[in-house]
Amino acid sequence: MMDWGERGEHMTTGGWIFMVLGMLFLIALLVILVMWIVSQQRRPDGRPTPPGISAREALDHRLVSGEITTDQYDQLRNKLDEPRSPPDAAGD
Repeated sequence: MMDWGERGEHMTTGGWIFMVLGMLFLIALLVILVMWIVSQQRRPDGRPTPPGISAREALDHRLVSGEITTDQYDQLRNKLDEPRSPPDAAGD
């Protein structure tokens, strides 16, 4: 029968301490990573962006929530309402 104590193949107290600290470090790193990923999915005001809304609806929502002023709203609305010109054809 093999006795683990005689061959010295057991982990010392220092080894256990470093193993526990290493696991705590990895768990903390994982939690921080998940929190960062979640924070990247949210808008700056902390609310998630509703899926499937148009640019105009998002602009209206920003005005109502106080994120932008009426002057900024007017400038951005005019920018959205500008007709987009087709790309120039070089050889036509």
